[in-house]
Amino acid sequence: MVLRQNFVALTPPRWALLAALGAAFVASSITYSLSAPIYSFIDFGDRVTPLWTAMAIGAFAGAAVARAAGGPLGVLAFAAYLAAGATITIGGEMLYERAIQGSNFYFIAVSAGQLALWQLPSAIALLAGSRAGPRFARMEHGTNAFLEAAGAYSLASLLLVFVGGPIDPRLAPYNVFGPAPTHVALVAAQAIVAGVVFAWRWRGPLRPLALAGTFAFVGLVSVMPNDFTTLVGAIRFKWTEYWPLSLMFVPPGTALGVVAVVALGRARRIRMTTA
Repeated sequence: MVLRQNFVALTPPRWALLAALGAAFVASSITYSLSAPIYSFIDFGDRVTPLWTAMAIGAFAGAAVARAAGGPLGVLAFAAYLAAGATITIGGEMLYERAIQGSNFYFIAVSAGQLALWQLPSAIALLAGSRAGPRFARMEHGTNAFLEAAGAYSLASLLLVFVGGPIDPRLAPYNVFGPAPTHVALVAAQAIVAGVVFAWRWRGPLRPLALAGTFAFVGLVSVMPNDFTTLVGAIRFKWTEYWPLSLMFVPPGTALGVVAVVALGRARRIRMTTA
């Protein structure tokens, strides 16, 4: 998705927030996917630096879209989203450290204090993005259907709360562990939610190939942070063929799911208007 000047339409704050989440999700996913394998050559095993650097870039993109689409209220809502995620991440680590303190097994990869410091780049990016946002705003009301649907796709991953408890919403799309049926069900739910939002918000003519390509890309960036890094590591150390199933099946599955839901929504709308 290419960012160009004046590409964000003015929307109510709730839709501005959803568009901001979509922009943050896509920007941070791409950054993390590309930077983590490269950074592994510098400091193998350190995923914290590329992860939170990517989250900061996502915060900038999200804040810019939030300001362009929803003004100060949009930025405030997006800031609350970031604060909630930071609270869950830092609070969870604090509870973990307290639980294992004094035990024989006392290993902490990243402390709560370090995680708190890693939130500072996102806070700075939030301020910078909010200042840059007006440059991308179209001075007319409309929809940002692609970004809003991407945001819905990202938020749908919070269904994992019912599996593993509270989770930082920024990290939820990348924390899909467990049996394959769980992952399949989650991807299906994400595609359905994204398709419903897109069908509801899109106002132009439907172009199935463009829609499928866009959401195949959305599905790809949701699995790239883990699978692409694993793929590069396998090639680097074992030099053997390794094809993560998620990289092969999630992008086309997401695309087909979204297109099917949007097509059904359009067909229903046509029947209602012609009845």
